[in-house]
Amino acid sequence: MSAMIEGRCLCGAVRVVGEGPTLFASHCHCESCRRTHAAAFVTWTAWPVGRLRVEGSDALRHHASSPGVVRSFCGTCGTPMTFRGDDAPDRVYVPVAVLDRLDRPVDAHVSYEEHARWVEGLERLPCFAEKSEAPLAWR
Repeated sequence: MSAMIEGRCLCGAVRVVGEGPTLFASHCHCESCRRTHAAAFVTWTAWPVGRLRVEGSDALRHHASSPGVVRSFCGTCGTPMTFRGDDAPDRVYVPVAVLDRLDRPVDAHVSYEEHARWVEGLERLPCFAEKSEAPLAWR
């Protein structure tokens, strides 16, 4: 039996359970993903439709963000949970950030031509283990 990968929204009303392995893992920089998630980019993975179970679907809300695309999110806390597109009807995409673990390394940047310019050079920024160690802006 394949290992299960679980995830949940912030409030726990919606859970996802994927029967691994996932199909890929990549960072998407498209404007639609950035604005929907209010983030610099979104790290996605996917499962074939029959290998992902969504629990708490009564709390799930859906938004047709563009033609042929439906994004689903928790109606209680607002966490983005899934993405379905007509161009890949056999897949369900899940943001990696909602998962408890990932079974593969992230291996690509997608739609990088749309990336937020302020993201460039992230690897050169200092890293802090705790918020309390960061500059005063976080305190």
